[in-house]
Amino acid sequence: MGQERDEPWDPNTTYVIGHQRPDMDAIGAAIGKAWLMQVTTNENVVAARAGQVGSQSRFALEKFSVQSPRLLASVSPTFSHVAHHQSPVDPKSPFTDALLRLANGERVVPVVKEDGTLLGGLGPTALARAYANLASHLSDSDPPSWDHLIEALPTYQARDHLLDHRNALLRSEGDDFLVANSAGKYFGTVTRRQVLTPPRARLVLVDHNEISQAVAGADEAEIISVIDHHRLGNAMTATPIPFIVEPVGSTCTLIAEACLWNPHTVPKSIAGVMLSGILSDTLIFKSPTTTTRDRAAAVWLADNAEVDLYKYGRDLIDASPGLSDRPASDIIDADRKNYDMASRTVSIAQIEVTDLNEIPDRRADLLGALLERLEREQLSFICLMVTDVITLKSHLLCQADSALLGQLPFPRVADREYELGAMVSRKKQLVPALQSVLEDL
Repeated sequence: MGQERDEPWDPNTTYVIGHQRPDMDAIGAAIGKAWLMQVTTNENVVAARAGQVGSQSRFALEKFSVQSPRLLASVSPTFSHVAHHQSPVDPKSPFTDALLRLANGERVVPVVKEDGTLLGGLGPTALARAYANLASHLSDSDPPSWDHLIEALPTYQARDHLLDHRNALLRSEGDDFLVANSAGKYFGTVTRRQVLTPPRARLVLVDHNEISQAVAGADEAEIISVIDHHRLGNAMTATPIPFIVEPVGSTCTLIAEACLWNPHTVPKSIAGVMLSGILSDTLIFKSPTTTTRDRAAAVWLADNAEVDLYKYGRDLIDASPGLSDRPASDIIDADRKNYDMASRTVSIAQIEVTDLNEIPDRRADLLGALLERLEREQLSFICLMVTDVITLKSHLLCQADSALLGQLPFPRVADREYELGAMVSRKKQLVPALQSVLEDL
């Protein structure tokens, strides 16, 4: 797979997006909700994702010939979102052209080379100097040079986040700035006021409601609705929004139910990826999070997708690569979520395997990767939940300080490895258990 282009988000588009490191439910929910909004509203709606697509998701997307949701690395406003393209001037052109524009009220005139390279700008100061320069050359036969009038105005790259430079801009004496692309070519101009009042990305959050799990920059965006099935940890919103959080096994179940009452027929492809989200999150209905609503939605979606429910479910689960032949960093980051627990940041990853006996051969490098993230991200606790989808049993690999590890209520198997027994659900079983431990501390 080639490197994906990280294109800027569009202020005129609504993005339906799951959590960081999206699993199958986040991918399926984004696609399903985006389709439903497209056929029921006049909005420009796009399915998006905040991370790379995992093995199960790739399998499902290829199976049903569905394009992967658009990658959004960040929704923080950039200079490209506020820059205005003013016509530049060439330093070889008559300087009176630029001076006339300044005299007519333009705040700054960009100066570029023939190849588009940004040299600087002309502002009101340059106008005053030019008139003085012109007056002193009235009797000269050669026209005055104006190269020295070009000002080195503060210049920023189009992809730079406004938030990263806002303090410097506020301290700047001027009110006008230049914007260039990564190659140094002229992009546009921007004013202080535009920097302080940028547009905000419009987001529909699916399969999460905690800002710590959302796409980077979500705290600067306008969240217009939330659809989820996890615990509440939602961010504040400026106005009331539709907020749907229900105790079902999959977010795709909630979206499928909404589609069921809609007059538009759900396409086979959309039904297929939503079905995949339900089957993955419920482990083909074996997870304790499974409800009758999940089963009913899955049956309806399987009929629309024209697949055998259980056979396809087994094929989907088998698409998980397990622990072998994968870098430890990929295993940990494929499906990892951060939680705020008792004023501590906790990170929990989960991986599905078909045999827990895979763990000993990978224990050392997995623990090493966990420790690296613990220190780099300044976490209080990080763990990898390894779940056997055949026996429905799990083990836990952990990194934290000794005092916290000593309080874990699980049998110790080896150094920093614990047996979880029949625990298979991160959200319904492991998160509450860890929350209780941390609150006791």
